[in-house]
Amino acid sequence: MRLPCLILLSLSLFGCAVALGPGFNQAYRSVDVSATSIEPTHIHVQVSDKLENIGDRRLTYLDVALPNGPSFGTSNVSVTVGGKAVADRRVTQESGPFLRIPFDPPWPQGERREIAFAYDLEPAPEGRGVVAATADGFYLADPNVFPAWQAPLGPFARGSLRAQTQQLEVTVPADFRVLGVGREERIEHHGESVRHRFEMLGAEFPPYIVAGRYQEQRVETETGAVIFWTRESLDEKTARVAGQRLAATNSTYEEVFGSITRSHLPIHVVETAAELAPILSMTSNISAASFPEGVLFDHRAITLGLTSGPVLDLADYELARTWFGWHVRPRPEAELLLGRGMALFAALHAAERRGGAPARQQEIVRLIGTYDSLGTANDEKPGFGPAAGYSRQEATAKSYKGALFLLSLEEIAGEEKFHSALRRILTDIAGQEIGSVELRSAVEAEAGRNLAGEFHAWLDHPGLPAEFRAHYQAAR
Repeated sequence: MRLPCLILLSLSLFGCAVALGPGFNQAYRSVDVSATSIEPTHIHVQVSDKLENIGDRRLTYLDVALPNGPSFGTSNVSVTVGGKAVADRRVTQESGPFLRIPFDPPWPQGERREIAFAYDLEPAPEGRGVVAATADGFYLADPNVFPAWQAPLGPFARGSLRAQTQQLEVTVPADFRVLGVGREERIEHHGESVRHRFEMLGAEFPPYIVAGRYQEQRVETETGAVIFWTRESLDEKTARVAGQRLAATNSTYEEVFGSITRSHLPIHVVETAAELAPILSMTSNISAASFPEGVLFDHRAITLGLTSGPVLDLADYELARTWFGWHVRPRPEAELLLGRGMALFAALHAAERRGGAPARQQEIVRLIGTYDSLGTANDEKPGFGPAAGYSRQEATAKSYKGALFLLSLEEIAGEEKFHSALRRILTDIAGQEIGSVELRSAVEAEAGRNLAGEFHAWLDHPGLPAEFRAHYQAAR
């Protein structure tokens, strides 16, 4: 049973020297966003991609997922191929709706095409708020706000889902602080506005923007710097306590998952002008969102206090999304396991680093208790997603179950081998999507055993496996 999975893993992780099917490589992406063009109802974005046909045949079309999320929509979409406008044709597949980009004449092997998009992002009045624009802040902090290319249909199809070189340009008022993907290359002043240009070589993260009028407080720790951007000045003691905790958490994640950036960047904690909706029941009345090596908090978290337990716990959770969420992207059907579940799993390791084995045991018991308290086991659907198919309560329960499943795999494989499998995934599938198949293959390869029984017990049955529950009930 394990051999097919290992073959699949080797193909998906390492590719093939000779093309065996249709495919493309995304060499370059340019994103241009201007805050000066923002109206209360929309944000205008322009994206230009350069793709190369690296497959074994001509391509007549490619499908691309348009930006979409719970807190924003997309309108006024236009697409050009080689400077020529193409018709807007929507198609629906099992994994969701896509825009089909035709090539007329068909796109030959070995040639490049430049495809450009222009569209408006329309933030919803309520939602996660990670796509928002106000007079004091501007945020595009969701990996779904830019077009996502889909691999062609066919055996051994290949498609790079993230550009090897990415350029981001954003124009904002001169008194805005700005964060963007990669390294800032140039700043140009245009009257009362400033144009910032960022560039990233490699596929570490998709583009993002966090900008606004902020007071800055920087904290240096033994394990790195933490920078706070808040609307009002943050007192030194609060910044120091929160900064030390978050720097230690990030250090733990780098040990578990490995370092995924070419340069050691500071952690950023940013207050948003938008109100974020709670995602997990662990955070009543407060919420946050992630961007690479950073956390967005809304005013409710700032009011509660950055040194409070619930706020710091939520920050631990969101920081883990840098690895599984931004660096590799869980497929929709694996989001609750490898997105939210993995973040809870990582936060447990941060707690264990602070408090040792007793803290680990306490956290596992808490995860089990929270899962039970949600009361969804009797009506539980198989698998771990996609999240859109669940109520918030069901999705929360699945996330906690996902974290417990990952802990079970860690115990079966051994901590060192399990963490090695996660690091291998993050290294070999950077910039791509991941599901339970890749997870199983990587862990089986490291552990040297077939895990079909464990995956069946957790994915195909409601509730927690009796043996797992009994083990931790006995250890209380």
